[in-house]
Amino acid sequence: MIFARFHHIYTHKFETAYGDESTLTQAKREWAYSLAGTPAHLVEYALERCKLEFSWPPTIADFFQLLQPRPEALGLPGTRNAYLEACQNSHSPTDRRWSHAAVQLAARDVGFFRMRTEIERHSWPPFEKAYQARVTQVARGEELVVTDPPKALPDPDTSAELRLVETLQEAGIAPAIAYKLAYYLEKPAGSAIRERYREHSVQHLRELNVTVTLPD
Repeated sequence: MIFARFHHIYTHKFETAYGDESTLTQAKREWAYSLAGTPAHLVEYALERCKLEFSWPPTIADFFQLLQPRPEALGLPGTRNAYLEACQNSHSPTDRRWSHAAVQLAARDVGFFRMRTEIERHSWPPFEKAYQARVTQVARGEELVVTDPPKALPDPDTSAELRLVETLQEAGIAPAIAYKLAYYLEKPAGSAIRERYREHSVQHLRELNVTVTLPD
C-alpha cells in the first residue's frame, strides 16, 4: 500500500528511485519488516505529511520521523509551549484556562504537584512523553475530555527538611548546599534510595568539616 501511494504521489520520481524490479522488491521487503506492527492510522498520517515535506520518496528513517504526530499540525500548542503552560497552570489547575485538553491531561498524567515543584530536568522528560501520547490520541481522532475535576493532593510534609536546612545554615552551610544536603528527607522513610542519599550528605559534611548529625 505504501509503495502504491508513493507511486501516485511522486510519479516519475518514484520510478527513478525504484526503477528496476529487483530494487523495488527488496525495498518493499525492507519497509514491510521495518514498519511491522505500526498502526495503520499513523502510516496514513505519515503519508499525508510526505506530500507536504518531501519532494522525493523518503527513506525509512525519514518516514519514521513522520510517524510522530506534530502537535502544531493538529492545532495543538508545541511541546515546549505546552510544558510552560502546564507548569504555570498546575499551581491552580481547576481555575486556569487551558489551551487544549491534551495539555491539561498530560500535566495531570505527570502530576500537578510534580509539574509545579520539580526542576525542569526532572519534569520535562515525563511531560514530553505524556504530551506526545495525548497528541497521538488526537491524531487518531479521539476526543479528549477532562471529565472529572482533578483532586488536589495535600502537599507533602517538608517540616523535617526545613528544620534540617535551618540547622545546616546555622552551622555555616550556604542555603543552596543546605537544601541539597537535606534533599534525602524527601525520599520515602526507610527506603534504600533515602539511605543512599543520606550517606552522600554525610560524606559531603565530612568534606566540609562540619559536624551535624543528620536524622534518618
